[in-house]
Amino acid sequence: MTSRGKWMVAAMLFSVVLAGGTAWLVTDWTLHRHGESHAHDHAEPDFHAWMHEHLDITPEQHEKLEPIEAEFEQRRVRLRGEIRAAGRDLAAAIETADVNDDALKSALEKLNKAQAELQHATLEHFFAMKRYLRPAQAKKLVEWTHDSLAREH
Repeated sequence: MTSRGKWMVAAMLFSVVLAGGTAWLVTDWTLHRHGESHAHDHAEPDFHAWMHEHLDITPEQHEKLEPIEAEFEQRRVRLRGEIRAAGRDLAAAIETADVNDDALKSALEKLNKAQAELQHATLEHFFAMKRYLRPAQAKKLVEWTHDSLAREH
């Protein structure tokens, strides 16, 4: 492979890693933090607090949503750990591998798979919660999620 070809492949790999990292950060931020326009008086705002503050969750809804929140949090923590481990594997492979090395490709695939799984889990969680909300609450949740994803950072 020519020097130019190697640089192109390296640039492509860097772009994939950057895009994957950005997707993970947006997903993480969307569910567990929110912008100043939603934060108001919380020192460490999170999605759960926002939901209770802005959606007027009833005790019955809270009872139904709490197990969904707890299950998702466990899954999110596990997947974030997998993403961090895959990132370390990719970093190690970059140091020791050639652009066409199978270890590099494998590490990148592992990272992409974990990031995709977190994004999928996030969407499943969103729709699972939405089922228990009244239409006006669901509309606010959709708007908040849309605004969080669409806001430029």
